[in-house]
Amino acid sequence: MASAGKTEGLRERKKRATRQLISNTATKLFMDRGFEQVTVEDVAAAANVSKMTVFNYFSRKEDLFFDRRDEVHDLLRQALTGRGSLTPVAALRALAVDLIGQGHPLSMPKSRGAIEHWKAVVDSTSLRARALELLVDLEGALGQMLATSVEAVADDPPARLIAAIVVGTWRVALAETLRQQRSTPPATTRKLFLDLIERGFAAAASAARGTRYGQASREPSSLPPRPRLRVTIK
Repeated sequence: MASAGKTEGLRERKKRATRQLISNTATKLFMDRGFEQVTVEDVAAAANVSKMTVFNYFSRKEDLFFDRRDEVHDLLRQALTGRGSLTPVAALRALAVDLIGQGHPLSMPKSRGAIEHWKAVVDSTSLRARALELLVDLEGALGQMLATSVEAVADDPPARLIAAIVVGTWRVALAETLRQQRSTPPATTRKLFLDLIERGFAAAASAARGTRYGQASREPSSLPPRPRLRVTIK
């Protein structure tokens, strides 16, 4: 997700609007017809742009479906650069708490649209393959962000391990929640999701112990205190 800063010009705003139009159009077509039944030509025609324009913004058809990659990377980067006195692991956990509290689309799926979105991934071989590629990419990027946050070398092994735990935690929590949603009450699946997230971050904190990733900075934190993940049974 591109952020519209104060210096963003007309050209940048138009490009961002065009990308969003293509993404929204593709999402609607995929949900209406199914991913496999929609072509890039279909998306281009419905968005009233050329096929080349679609590929200028999205390198492949699957990326029209996973259109939040940049947003995920931006959120992680901002959490680490703005962590203040928090440890890197605590800053990532604070981000998780925020996303869950907001009901953000990147957190536990609750709406019908979000559930259908992830069901489409499960049902498509090409989407599953691309999802795994993106997870590997995210794991590598997060490892580098973690290393940068403590001024370590880019391929620092502890950073790579912590990144793998954090990304794996979110993947497992999401997958298990989706798997059980059809036969389990919402309150139970929410409890499962939160429990897995807590366990995963406990594992990440354990992996960070004795390293710079488990040490707090002396810089004052710009973030408010973060609560424990709680479950409200309604």
